[in-house]
Amino acid sequence: MISVSVIIPLSQIDTTNPAHISGMIQQTVRLAVPWLFVAFAASSLVYVFPNNFSKWIARNRRIFGLCFAAGMAWQLFFILWLVIGSFDYYMAEAYSYYDLSEQIPGYIILFAMTFTSFKFGRSMLSPRQWKFLHKGGIYFIWAVVWSTYWFELYFYDDIQPIDYAYYWMGIAAWGMRLAAWTKKRRLSKKMKGTLKLSDQIAFGIFTGIGLFLIFFGNFWTPLTPDTFSDFTFGGWAALFVPFLILVPLYTAALVATPARG
Repeated sequence: MISVSVIIPLSQIDTTNPAHISGMIQQTVRLAVPWLFVAFAASSLVYVFPNNFSKWIARNRRIFGLCFAAGMAWQLFFILWLVIGSFDYYMAEAYSYYDLSEQIPGYIILFAMTFTSFKFGRSMLSPRQWKFLHKGGIYFIWAVVWSTYWFELYFYDDIQPIDYAYYWMGIAAWGMRLAAWTKKRRLSKKMKGTLKLSDQIAFGIFTGIGLFLIFFGNFWTPLTPDTFSDFTFGGWAALFVPFLILVPLYTAALVATPARG
């Protein structure tokens, strides 16, 4: 399905025009991203909302992950096409050192995850190594992809409706992971009833801060990259700005699962 969705528009463009190839790079990513978010949230969704639909998603998360990998393989194909066929255009219009610093590790991790999704690849790793690769890998890839749409919304002018959709899909997928993690911690601690008043207040404060940062990025984002650059190692720190909004919500989850049982 992914390949069909790529080949049909490819047959309708001028493949000698580098701008058209650049457009195909963007299109392949947009085809791939939803599959990533579904795969990322699948195991957590069935834990938080156990029903036939969520169980079906969890059973097929490997397929969803492979669909994402297929889309990204097409993206890499078009990037190489652009680099080889129109290097000057690539350097002028598409090249970004910071993007490459995320994309290259992302492709390597995605290849390793795809290879070890099949029996012949999985047999090369111990269960612990496989879990580390796939859990750590999908978090890294989610972070790279989701932060791209965060920057699209708050630091670029050409905002498309799909940018909003993927931003919120990414947040929802991460939120599902956080909800499942919180539920597991509460069950493991055999927590019952409501939190203490002080914990309820702290939970409300951190949740409120997190939701404010998520919903009202236009109020606080303009100054953050410059501030980070002034006090840290240049532009590298700005890459971590999107994840500031996750810290209060993670803190709220910790408050909801205190050490005392």
